Amino acid sequence: MIIEGKSINKSKDERPDVCIVGSGAAGAILAWELAERNHTVVVLERGGYYARNEQRNDFTQKEDEMIPALYKNAGLQFAVPAGIAIAQGSCVGGSTVVNDAVCFRTPDKVLEVWKDEYKIEHISSSDMKKYFEKVEERISVSQVQPHEINKNNQMLKEGCKALNWESGPNDRNCKKCRQCGLCHLGCYYGTKQSMLETYIHDIEKDYENAVTIYANCQAEKIIVSGNRVSGVKGEIVGNNGQKFMLSIKPKVLIISAGAISSSELLLRNGLNRNELVGRDVSLHPSPAIIGHFKDEINGHQGIPFAYHCREFSILKTNEPGYMIESVFLPPYQFTLSLPAFQYEHKEMMHNYNHYAMAGILLQDEPMGRIMLGGPIGTIINYELSKEDSKKMIQGMEKTAKIFFAAGADHVITSHRKKTILYSEHDFPLIDERGVGPWDINLGSAHPQGGNKMGGESSSSVVDSYCKFHGIENLFVCDASVFPTSIGVNPQLTVMAIASRVAEHIGVNWDREIKYARSP
Repeated sequence: MIIEGKSINKSKDERPDVCIVGSGAAGAILAWELAERNHTVVVLERGGYYARNEQRNDFTQKEDEMIPALYKNAGLQFAVPAGIAIAQGSCVGGSTVVNDAVCFRTPDKVLEVWKDEYKIEHISSSDMKKYFEKVEERISVSQVQPHEINKNNQMLKEGCKALNWESGPNDRNCKKCRQCGLCHLGCYYGTKQSMLETYIHDIEKDYENAVTIYANCQAEKIIVSGNRVSGVKGEIVGNNGQKFMLSIKPKVLIISAGAISSSELLLRNGLNRNELVGRDVSLHPSPAIIGHFKDEINGHQGIPFAYHCREFSILKTNEPGYMIESVFLPPYQFTLSLPAFQYEHKEMMHNYNHYAMAGILLQDEPMGRIMLGGPIGTIINYELSKEDSKKMIQGMEKTAKIFFAAGADHVITSHRKKTILYSEHDFPLIDERGVGPWDINLGSAHPQGGNKMGGESSSSVVDSYCKFHGIENLFVCDASVFPTSIGVNPQLTVMAIASRVAEHIGVNWDREIKYARSP
């Protein structure tokens, strides 16, 4: 069952088999699969519960209402000094509620590197296949069909075809998509098969008595006795901002709060294994490129993320590179990528219906670090490496070339200084403007790393099955365990790893809890 903060009027105690922090791509799957194995589970979710059922539909499709409700820090989360805006969901269902439903399996080359260089056991593509298949079936992954390619995506497709660059439609976890174009605001129709519509829905239906999800509950304290977690304390925000304590004594604790919050929780509790927690963070930093066309594109109508170019990505080259993905945004979010103010900004937005948009998903080096401090309690320190800066500039040039090949009359970059390209002769401007911290607006929706997996405890935070080194019943399972960035949208990788970890814990349950204290 799901318990919202507004229904709580006193402090509570829980003694489940498993406590999970986070209800997103990893947390929801772990809760479901462990409940399937007859374990009781308590899930702590910092965000609120936004329902879509016969009794209520909280998804209004209004940016001013849904962005503050569904996004961490109301969407205001930035890496410094780079100034990269990092979007993460903060609600029951996590980022799966607000993402674009894009599903890529982890590239084979990435899994090979994890196996060979980081000594992770049983992580090859053949090892992971059954977990991908299991998750894909449950969340209804299928390829975008030709009739679902709107004109925004069509521009990327036509440009790639003219240049003979490898490209194709995306796989998405949707059923009978209504193509409303507002994926980032949560799915009003419930066609996006997020955790809210799949695993959490089934938990409510089949395991209401075994799984309790506390919304509006921030995990605060991890109590460690010897080499085991003996307790967890959370703070529930009730009506009128009243705060109540939730005290939990689990046999196993799994932290699945996301790449940034998981590191933050560990650091706040002094669990900094070999000083490695919060280090080696990647972001997939992405600049936007906007093509202006004489004819109307109406990119806001239809599936925003339906097509990609893989010509320069690890999917084709077997080397870290970048994906070029079609994307479009509702008006408020779209304005953030425009390099203008006041009258110039108004003039640009006047052409909103004539724009096509694409983003460069850079498979970046793990240059970031999560640290405690700052006005919101966490500092995300990140700067592009020199090599990644070069790749980003190349990616912007290639994306502009795609739009010109598709017939754009000019292309706008997301540099902070207004930059408009009228032909390929203007491409040197991209390099001249640069991609440094004060040069360009960058976005990220894919933070990864901070608690990397590894076969050697001296150089990793968790082992091959996400158990925290040195603590017998503590696991970390989300994108924070990625040793490297993966170069594709990560939700499917997170889900498959969660299914793998749930199986491992279930199969080895007696061994995992053998030293657990009696209640």
